[in-house]
Amino acid sequence: MSTSSGLSARGVVPLSRAKIDRALARLVGIFGLGFALLSLPVLRDSIDTLKPDWAVGILIALFGSLVVACVCSFLGRGVRVSMAVVACVFVLALALWPFAVRSPEAALGTQPWLWYVVIVSVGAAAISFTPTWAGVYTVLVPIVYTVLRILPAGGGASVPLALLDATYTLLLGSFLVIVIASLRQAASRVDQAQATAVARYAAAAKRAATEQERTRVDTVIHDRVLSSLLAAARSTTPEDRRIAVQMAERALVALQSADAETEASPDLPRTVLVERCRALAEALAADVGFAVAGSFEGTLPARVLEGVYSAVVQAIVNSIQHAGSTDAEGRPVARHISLLGDAREGFTLVVSDTGSGFDPDAVPADRLGMRISIRERVNSIGGSVQVRSVPGSGTSVIIEWHAGRQQEAFA
Repeated sequence: MSTSSGLSARGVVPLSRAKIDRALARLVGIFGLGFALLSLPVLRDSIDTLKPDWAVGILIALFGSLVVACVCSFLGRGVRVSMAVVACVFVLALALWPFAVRSPEAALGTQPWLWYVVIVSVGAAAISFTPTWAGVYTVLVPIVYTVLRILPAGGGASVPLALLDATYTLLLGSFLVIVIASLRQAASRVDQAQATAVARYAAAAKRAATEQERTRVDTVIHDRVLSSLLAAARSTTPEDRRIAVQMAERALVALQSADAETEASPDLPRTVLVERCRALAEALAADVGFAVAGSFEGTLPARVLEGVYSAVVQAIVNSIQHAGSTDAEGRPVARHISLLGDAREGFTLVVSDTGSGFDPDAVPADRLGMRISIRERVNSIGGSVQVRSVPGSGTSVIIEWHAGRQQEAFA
C-alpha cells in the first residue's frame, strides 16, 4: 500500500477542552464584532448627544478591542487576554458614559448605544474569566447599566424600565455563561476519561508484554536450558560433551534475548501497523496528527508489529503525561505520528510533539518508560530508537526497523 505524504487521520474528531475553547472564542469574536457593527446606526442617531472626543475614544477602544479579540481567536494566541480587555473596556465605558454626553439634558430620552453590545462583553468575560468571576461580571454589568440608565446622562429612564433592561441582560448573560462553562466542563471530563483510558491501555499492554516475555523465558528454560543440562549429564564421550557445550551456548544466547521461540507467530500485513497507529491517533483527546508515506506492502512478524506498536503507545503516553498542554509560545501542544515505509528495507516511525521537551541524558535511571517500554522493546525485535529533545523545543522519538537487523536479532 502506498499513500501520499501528509495523509491525516481525522475521521472522527475527538471532543477536547482545547477545541471547545477555540470554537467558543471564535464564536464570541465573530458575533461580538457583528453585534457591535449592528449598533453603529444607533450610535449615528445619538452622535449629537455625545462629546466628539469622548465618542471617538470610546468607539476606538471598544471596537479596537473587539477586532483584536476576534483576530486572536482565529490565531489561537492571546485569546484570554484580549477577551479580558473587551470585558474591562466595556465596564470602563459604562462608568465614563456620563462624561461622554454633551449635557444631561441633551441625553434625556435616549438610550446609550452600549446597550447593544452588553451581551458581547458578558461573552468575552465568560471566555476569559473563571466561571465564578464570569458570574460576578454577569451580575455587576446589569447593576452598573441600571444606575446609568436612571441617570439623566443615560436617558433618565424610569426605574421599572431600567430594571426590565437589567433583568433581560442578567438572564441572557447568565444563560451564555452557563452554556460556556458547561461545555468546557463536559470537554474536560471527556479529556480526563480518554487520558485514563489511554493510561489503562498502556498499563494493560505492559502487563501483556511482561507476561509474553515470561512465557518465552519459561519456554527457553524448558526447551533449551533443561535439554542442555540433561545432555551434559548424560555425556560420556568428548563428542557428547562438545555437543552439550554447543547446546548450552545456544541456550544462553536464547535466554538472554528471550526471542528464540517465535517462529510459530503468524506474520501480519504491514498495513495492520498503519491502521493501528491511525486508530490510536483518532482515539486520543490530545489531537494527535497522523501521516503515512511510502510502501507498506508485504508482511511483518507479529512480534515486530506488537513491539513497535507498544513502543508508539508508550511514546504517546509519555508525551501526554510530560510534554504539557501548551508550548513555549502559549499554543496548544501539537502531537504527530508519522510512518515512512519501504517494502524491501523496513520502515521509520516518528512520534513527535511541540511540548516542553527534556534532556534525555538527565532522565533518572528509575524512569523505565523510555528505557524498558521503548528502547529495549524495539531493540529486542531488531529495531533502533533515537530520542531527540531539547528543553522548551519539543521531543521526537524515531523508531527504525530493517529486515536485515530483524534477521540478526532473531538468529
